Amino acid sequence: MRRLIFIILSLLFFANPLIAQKALLKIASFNIQYDNLKDKVNTWEKRLPGVVAVFNKYQFDVVGAQEPYLSQLNDLMPQIPDYAYLGINILGDTTGAVLRRHYTPIFYKKEKLDVLDWGTFWYSETPDEAGKKGWDAYSPRICTWAKFKDKQTGREFFFFNSHFDHIGLIARRESPKLLLAKIKEKAQGYPSFATGDFNTTQHNPNYKIMNESGTMKDSYHVAKNIRNRNTTTFNDYKPDPQGDNRIDHIYVSLQPQVKVHSYRIITDSYKGIYPSDHFPVMIEVEIPEKNK
Repeated sequence: MRRLIFIILSLLFFANPLIAQKALLKIASFNIQYDNLKDKVNTWEKRLPGVVAVFNKYQFDVVGAQEPYLSQLNDLMPQIPDYAYLGINILGDTTGAVLRRHYTPIFYKKEKLDVLDWGTFWYSETPDEAGKKGWDAYSPRICTWAKFKDKQTGREFFFFNSHFDHIGLIARRESPKLLLAKIKEKAQGYPSFATGDFNTTQHNPNYKIMNESGTMKDSYHVAKNIRNRNTTTFNDYKPDPQGDNRIDHIYVSLQPQVKVHSYRIITDSYKGIYPSDHFPVMIEVEIPEKNK
């Protein structure tokens, strides 16, 4: 009798598209730090296995990453064969000849998602000009964006992955405004995500530009469950980092509203070393339908 009940319930589940469409996606933001040759302790060679371990353990569906060089991506990709990535470096190079410049890549599960479109814009007064350093920024900064389709549910969504400048006061004020404008331009009516190292804590006035925009909301504030609530996302390789400042955020759209089932700051280490000087942030979400 129990076996019969189980079979009936299973058939009902798979036959009901409304239930099937509630399959959750795991979204993450992960600054994996560039290959800093001056740091002889936390070398990329030591950190790489920890980065791979995080991908394997948590099985993210989409990851917005920040800072890696192409040389690091070339090391990483053979070890996470379920993933592909989208992105170019901050100079706009597409030849693959430049190995040591920052990327802001989007990793995605190849068997889970189809890429419908993608591109790059620069955080500057001329966002379509490749390699342009904007305002008072220290260096060129980019956003990699993509439009995905979930193969299981058929639902489509946009994903914007950024790395804001860490020095320029004007750049850090203007970058979120540009990001919001691009989200409205490209993703109007679609479920959307904005991941990144925003170099802005939740206590900074610039944080409100995104979080109180009415368009996007920090997933921290709408998640049903939160793990490691009062944890900083920048660990600086310290064994017991103090504080609750978050500079790595995942914003979700409000119209249509993305349902955030869980939020977690991942504090895993690997053989006594953190994979990066930032902790990854992960959310589990339900993708809503596009507004009609």
